[in-house]
Amino acid sequence: MTRFSPDGTAYHLEGAAHLPPVVLCHGVGLDLHMWEAQVNALLGRFHILRYDMLGHGETSAQPGVTSISAFSQQLVSLLKYLEMGPVSLVGFSMGGVTAQHFALQHPTLLRQLVLMNTVYRRTADELAGVRARLELTEKEGLTPIADAAVRRWFAPTFVQKNPQIIATIRRRLLSNDVGGYLTAYRVFVNADDEIGDGLNQVTCPTLVLTGELDPGSTPQIAQRMITDLKNGQLIVFDNLRHMAPVEDPDRINTALLSFLK
Repeated sequence: MTRFSPDGTAYHLEGAAHLPPVVLCHGVGLDLHMWEAQVNALLGRFHILRYDMLGHGETSAQPGVTSISAFSQQLVSLLKYLEMGPVSLVGFSMGGVTAQHFALQHPTLLRQLVLMNTVYRRTADELAGVRARLELTEKEGLTPIADAAVRRWFAPTFVQKNPQIIATIRRRLLSNDVGGYLTAYRVFVNADDEIGDGLNQVTCPTLVLTGELDPGSTPQIAQRMITDLKNGQLIVFDNLRHMAPVEDPDRINTALLSFLK
């Protein structure tokens, strides 16, 4: 059941309160429902919080948001309201960027960190792709970006075999408010300026996950994270692209359960 914090953040809270707390933070254009398979695997072992980021799902956009710090502060406010922490934080894609900023600014609220199919210290060539997608959305809206996302996020064989899953993801992307999506995507594009090489300050146990074939959150980017982290481990999943939690939840869940124990 969806609940709302006083500042309007939509969230689901599942599992017994005495169990170790885990927070799941989704990617840009998505919402808390992307984590269904992970919740099913974690339930019974963890107290699970998943929520809609600013301007996503049932959480309204906020005026004047220009930096990743607003998304990090949203999580801080939610944890304070729920009296949760320290937590294990799992961030996917833009959620992983939010998790990095959270780890830098609020280390005492963090037990463990999982950075999944996300980005760090992007090169000019790596940033060119996301900037091009931002410009495309500004000019043509969400339809072309939704179609492009499906092609980048999933293997063609998965798309062919799972039309209902693909339709759900595409519908979720198209249902976004264009203004809210653009705000979040601009933040995602420019987040490196705030985070820099900040992972070299993160000391908590950190698991970095990505897919071998992820075109935007590449194994090379994941290796940069591991190089800077003081206590990190890396798993690169063979034959997976960007939406690894949806494309192969069994492998992702096995890795999460092993790390979060």
